Amino acid sequence: MPKMMKTGIEGLDRVLCGGLLHHNSVLVKGAPGCGKTTLGIQTVYNGAVMFDEPGVIVLFEQFPQQLYRDLMSYDWDIEKLVRENKLRVIFSSPDQVVAPDKMRESPLVSQIHDAAMEIGAIRILIDSITHILNLASDTRHAREMLLRFINALKSIGLTPIMTAEAENRLGAIGIDEYLCDCVLLLSSEASKDKTFHVRELTIRKTRGHDHLRGRHLFKLSRAGIEVFPLTQAHVSEDIAGERAAGKLEKLSSGISGLDDLLGGGYPRGTSTIITGMPGTFKTTLAAQFAVKGAEPGDKSLIISFTEHPEFFAALMEEKGLRVRAMAREGRLKVWHFTPKESYIEELLYRLEAEMDGNGITRLVVDGINEIERSIEAPEAYKDVISTFLSACASRGVTSLFTQKMDQFTGHSPLTDIRYASMFDGIVYLGTIEIESSVHKVVSVLKMRGSNYSNDLREIVCDNTGIKVLSKFIGLSGVLSGNAQGQYKKNIEELFQPLYFIRDFLEILSTTEMAPDERDAVVQNLRGETNKLVDKLKIHFDVKS
Repeated sequence: MPKMMKTGIEGLDRVLCGGLLHHNSVLVKGAPGCGKTTLGIQTVYNGAVMFDEPGVIVLFEQFPQQLYRDLMSYDWDIEKLVRENKLRVIFSSPDQVVAPDKMRESPLVSQIHDAAMEIGAIRILIDSITHILNLASDTRHAREMLLRFINALKSIGLTPIMTAEAENRLGAIGIDEYLCDCVLLLSSEASKDKTFHVRELTIRKTRGHDHLRGRHLFKLSRAGIEVFPLTQAHVSEDIAGERAAGKLEKLSSGISGLDDLLGGGYPRGTSTIITGMPGTFKTTLAAQFAVKGAEPGDKSLIISFTEHPEFFAALMEEKGLRVRAMAREGRLKVWHFTPKESYIEELLYRLEAEMDGNGITRLVVDGINEIERSIEAPEAYKDVISTFLSACASRGVTSLFTQKMDQFTGHSPLTDIRYASMFDGIVYLGTIEIESSVHKVVSVLKMRGSNYSNDLREIVCDNTGIKVLSKFIGLSGVLSGNAQGQYKKNIEELFQPLYFIRDFLEILSTTEMAPDERDAVVQNLRGETNKLVDKLKIHFDVKS
């Protein structure tokens, strides 16, 4: 395998399966404003700064001073590299490419040769070859002129990186693409709602090495171009073996009663969706799982699409979850991504790097509804969710995703939950009304790799977090939110004072006792009667 020439743009080198080949001609092509010149300059700049490979930049449209001014928006000190003899910037006109005759090199090639020899250049950017092609009288002439120019640069020992304007005709392929060894196509289109630009990079071809197929998103920042490769992870053999053997380690949810429902906890490396209507403690339940994972020394990551990390931590502190303290200790991180301001592909790319580099074992994504807002095409929703899940599963990361439900019938619950078939587990949170009082409920509807319980339990949340209480014995229709029957817990509370009264009456009627003993029993009887009256008033909402 030949040594690759890295661009220094991490995501692009990944798309190129390691980088470019030395002395291969590279074409960067696209419409105006899509980032062609930026990518070319960044590749030459990174070569000089990161890999000790000096470079030359040839401009046909800009004076060097204009280039320096335009690049002030990036963290690149081009003039410093020029002073250090690591870079040369040449301003020329396209007609300087034309040689006086076939026996001599063109004036521009001679100038490039002298500059390259002076600093030992390895890389060169030509911006742009469209000006050269416009000099040609016909297609044959253009082909001959461009091929001669490319070969002249290669003979000097340079790796040519050339920008070009895209053809006006849709789907047209120019001769420059046939003559170059590697072709990168850039595009920049307004999003469907016109709120931001979607920038995409596609590799048309790479001679001599492989590349990742598909359309890869990129953005422009102060660091220059950042590329976010489209990848698909696969479940590791270790995790697959554990699943097949049914021996997956159980990770505590941080809620003892929920662990009982889950059959001991969430199986390691699985994905679970926490779904329910607004206000049913979805975020808190998921955050409690992340906090629990950070306590023994493992690391957790929470991705919030709606709350800034500081505000999120403050909200969780009110529930008794030590998010802020654990974040300071480096055991838990909270990321915030705003839909429509960041590509979901960027989030996936950074997530993979975080899981690989920092030992994340638990992930909470709050929530799926906001992921959908970040995706342009609805038909791509499942593909993005699948990439999230496989990226986590391949690394043994246990993940929880919250989902806000629009409706829940309760008659066929799994059909109301989007992506139900894609997740290993489903935990449902809902509300029911019992005698004019709203109660919150939790139920595990699905959990692969675990002997989970089908019980429907009541949950409450206070300043110590979520607690799972008793079953709704005596009621039916709880899952649909339309409870019928008598809640056994309430009935027991009403009957308890009656049991005491019955016992006291039995004592009075069958036992000989002194007056003071009888008075004590009567007093207790009066107290239990008053308790019963008070409970009945509350139960039936009687004021007097």
